[in-house]
Amino acid sequence: MNIKNINRALKPLRRKLHFEKTMRLLLYMLLAAGLDALILAFVSLFVVIPFVRIKILQILVSASLVAVASVLVLVPTHKRVITTADSLGLKERVITAWYLKDDNSPVSILQRRDTENALKRINLKKAYKIKIPKELVIAATVIITSAFLISLIPGKVSRQTQLRESLINEIEKQEDMLEEELEKQTEKHSGMSDEQLKKLKEALEKLREDFNKAKSEEDALKALAQMENLLEKLKGQNPLKDMKTLENTLAGSSLTEDMSNALKNEDEEALKEALEQLKEELEKQESMEEISELLKQAAENMGNNSMMAEALDKIASSAASGSSKAGDVTQALNELIAQANENAIGEQDFIQAAGELGKAAKQAKLSVSSVDRNVAQGNGGNNGAQQGSQGQGNQPGGQGNQPGEQGNQSRGQSNQSGGQGNQPGNEGQNGQSGQSGGQSQGGGAGAGSGSTNEDAGYNEGDPAGGGRAPGDRKETEYQSIYVPEHLGGEGNESVISGQKLQSGSSTFNEADGAPVQKGVMLPWNEVISEYREEAVQSMDRQEIPAGMEMLVRDYFSSLE
Repeated sequence: MNIKNINRALKPLRRKLHFEKTMRLLLYMLLAAGLDALILAFVSLFVVIPFVRIKILQILVSASLVAVASVLVLVPTHKRVITTADSLGLKERVITAWYLKDDNSPVSILQRRDTENALKRINLKKAYKIKIPKELVIAATVIITSAFLISLIPGKVSRQTQLRESLINEIEKQEDMLEEELEKQTEKHSGMSDEQLKKLKEALEKLREDFNKAKSEEDALKALAQMENLLEKLKGQNPLKDMKTLENTLAGSSLTEDMSNALKNEDEEALKEALEQLKEELEKQESMEEISELLKQAAENMGNNSMMAEALDKIASSAASGSSKAGDVTQALNELIAQANENAIGEQDFIQAAGELGKAAKQAKLSVSSVDRNVAQGNGGNNGAQQGSQGQGNQPGGQGNQPGEQGNQSRGQSNQSGGQGNQPGNEGQNGQSGQSGGQSQGGGAGAGSGSTNEDAGYNEGDPAGGGRAPGDRKETEYQSIYVPEHLGGEGNESVISGQKLQSGSSTFNEADGAPVQKGVMLPWNEVISEYREEAVQSMDRQEIPAGMEMLVRDYFSSLE
């Protein structure tokens, strides 16, 4: 009787033992991963960890994959299968047959046959029950569930975490948009040279690297501003002008005069001959130094924004250091001139493509700069309702400034007397103006868009120091920022005429006159992103010390 028949009968048990071992390992891995996830969720209450629940899932999935991958390694041993089979009622038949597998005596053959018959009478797969500790299952489940529940608790940095998550999502969205725009421009402006297309891709790659490092909205805006500046620099390329500069510089030396003439006449054959002659001359060390100086001079005349200038600098440096041979220098010059001609042909397409990509970057800046405001508005649903209820509660106070109405009696009477002093017989107008101003500002205690409660009894002709100083408490009441760009836009119209007296007092009377457009007072959170963006751009354009950049960022952060 062949031992292979016994092994074949043990296969169902082996697979079940394999599955049991894998499940145990999986539970242990999930338990360990759950502990890591629990620590991560707890830390996220105090430290900004974006997408913490996704990170928890990644930890659990990674642990599961490790457990599944270990299936290939954790195959149960043959001894483990044999001893388990004997424990199911075979009374050590299997292990005896295993030790006698090479013995062909009549007794051994009979023993193996008996073992085979015993294995046929018993269903090993059904007889063996998988044993997985319930405590292990419960512990892993409780720990993993606790980690997810803790991640749902709003911690001390919940708002900062939400801002970071929104910023990451917006960055990824804008990054995809810019990549699509580059593909679109590549297809639309197919006349660009390979080098020009490479420059645009490098600009996008640099942006992607900066985006990966961005920790705040300011960092992302700075990265986009740097990309805009780089694109503007690329748009300023002028290959034809650079070629003319190179031609003029080379004309000043007998060593390269023939090469200059060939460039001037656009004669390719003459250029090849001039380069061959130059190669022979460069075999002399003095000529190598001379060509290095000429190329450096040409690069300086082209300016820092020229791609050709950068290439000439490299050729000049290698020539001066002796790391390049004469043939290498002339070959590099030949390739550079050919590349410049290609760039000149695709210059118009390149400028247009870079311009469109710059517009896309500018639009991306607008989207990124609105992340903070969008998050604030998203979180402000309940706050808005709360402020609305407060505004309604304060509304009667604003109406209290209306002369003759109930509410804030003392201020109402004060405003009434002030109104009578300024405009006899127009008591109702001051009161309605106060009501309108109070409601528009959501504060009720105000006395209109042009005055406050402290304006009551204040006349322009009062002596200095009397009544309320103009502008007093304006910040606390409006909580707004004056936006000069809105001049002539949404303000109210006022018609004022009169004259300034020598005593310093002024007299005013209503009369027909030219309307005066007032500016607009907007809540600071509607315009702060624009000011912050301008500050980031300014820091990118100028050399600002790192400490000063931090002060500017801290300043705008304090305004949130």
